[in-house]
Amino acid sequence: MQRKLSNMLFIFLIAISQSLFPKLAFAETAGTNGTANDPLQIQLLEKVTDQTTVINGITFPNATVKVEDKTGTLLNSTQADTAGRFGASIAKQPANTILEISADDGAGNTYSIEVTVAVTGWVEESGHWYFYGQNGEILTGWITDNGNRYYLDQTGAMKTGWFLDQGKWYFLKNSGAMQTGWLYDKSKWYYLDGSGVMATGWVLDAGKWYYLHDSGAMAAGWVKASNRWYYLNSSGVMQTGWLYDNGKWYYLTDSGVMAAGWVKVSDRWYYLNGSGVMQIGWLYNGGKWYYLNGSGAMATGWLLDGVKWYYLNSDGTMKTGWLQSGSDWYDLGGSGAVSRVQLDAPLIAQMPELPRGCEVTSLAMLLQDAGVRADKMTLASQVRRDPTPYSKANGQVYFGNPYSGFVGDMYTFSKPGLGVYHGPIAELAEKYLPNRVIDFTGSNFEEIYKHLNNGKPVWVIVTSWYDTVPSQYWETWNTPAGKISITYKEHSVLITGYDSQYIYFNDPLSVTKNRKVAISAFKRGWEQMGKQAITYR
Repeated sequence: MQRKLSNMLFIFLIAISQSLFPKLAFAETAGTNGTANDPLQIQLLEKVTDQTTVINGITFPNATVKVEDKTGTLLNSTQADTAGRFGASIAKQPANTILEISADDGAGNTYSIEVTVAVTGWVEESGHWYFYGQNGEILTGWITDNGNRYYLDQTGAMKTGWFLDQGKWYFLKNSGAMQTGWLYDKSKWYYLDGSGVMATGWVLDAGKWYYLHDSGAMAAGWVKASNRWYYLNSSGVMQTGWLYDNGKWYYLTDSGVMAAGWVKVSDRWYYLNGSGVMQIGWLYNGGKWYYLNGSGAMATGWLLDGVKWYYLNSDGTMKTGWLQSGSDWYDLGGSGAVSRVQLDAPLIAQMPELPRGCEVTSLAMLLQDAGVRADKMTLASQVRRDPTPYSKANGQVYFGNPYSGFVGDMYTFSKPGLGVYHGPIAELAEKYLPNRVIDFTGSNFEEIYKHLNNGKPVWVIVTSWYDTVPSQYWETWNTPAGKISITYKEHSVLITGYDSQYIYFNDPLSVTKNRKVAISAFKRGWEQMGKQAITYR
């Protein structure tokens, strides 16, 4: 009667377990004592895997449960509770190990089942990798293992390479791990975001912008996006600022957009045409003329183009007609090129006090034009002198050198004397205009136009003929600095203007304001005297 009640209780418990655990995968059983066809004597509540440390199951109430391996080694022995539940702790067993689990019903009957330890984790089968879950089942879809994401197809096989999932592209390495960040594949760069999705369009990475085509490939060179042009360097980085490409300059704004039209950079204006190319030279825009210099910057103020001078307003537009600057006038004509400059510089007479004082008198005019109270007599006393006395022996003249200082007597023609050249004059001018004196001796004649256009008269040494002086009026002196070729047909004037035919100057000897001489003749005389010229800034 007791045995019958026990069996009924066991069947009742089994029924409960089936209702509670309908999806349990029970191991095959093999019983003893005539119970081989009864598979319900020992039931496991979960699959035994290579990660299992406790085997949980249901058997007879208070039954003794043993777990052994195939060699008969006892792994654990425990006792079921009054409901037949048991939990046998074991050490993790290798996959495919066969375990024998037995239960003694307490009535002299022992039942047992064999269980094969199921694998978990990665397994390579027939050249493919699979991943088994905690219960030994093959997983599919996205999984995460050791911080890496993998994708397993519907058969459980691990995917590698490019993979399209729900309209998004991913890249799985040879290890199957999902790629993030930059990827170099088949000579092209791609970018996979933090979720592994292949990026297209603009990407900001480490503070730099990149552009990925619709194919995902990284762009380099010019690219058009949203009807705007951008430039990506060979590393794919979006450029900003000035760009030199294929012999042409372009400007990319801070947002990377290629500029067109007027753009201001570092307080200078530039013009980029419709193709984004920086313009240089003359530009006709909006009915007005502009000039872009060799660096592309819009010019303002005076501009020498070839042999012609132009004036560009502060907004860069070319000025035409008459231009007044203070009391000075410039005729720019209809073409914008300067055709006449007339400066209003002071006129000072060298006579009667300074018969040979044309150089210091012309310097006095220059200094007064600069706003300095300069007196010709004071300058005469201050200019450096060469004290070498005049003498003549064996047909040779021995005297001072005008490059070293004033030679001879400045105050009378009754004593030997000549004059002084640009060096001592520039030195004296510097005392009155510190760091403002410009000695451009040796420069081309057109440099004189530049300073006149800037409103500055120019001190020069020229022949008194205002043209070439024939050789018979030249002689050689022996000076402490060596031999020098000298002519007494030497004069100094202050140039005050020019037009298409004439040079204008204040002549201290004839006391003529804006006296005019043909440009070609004056230029020859000036060049013969060594191209000596001084002005101020």
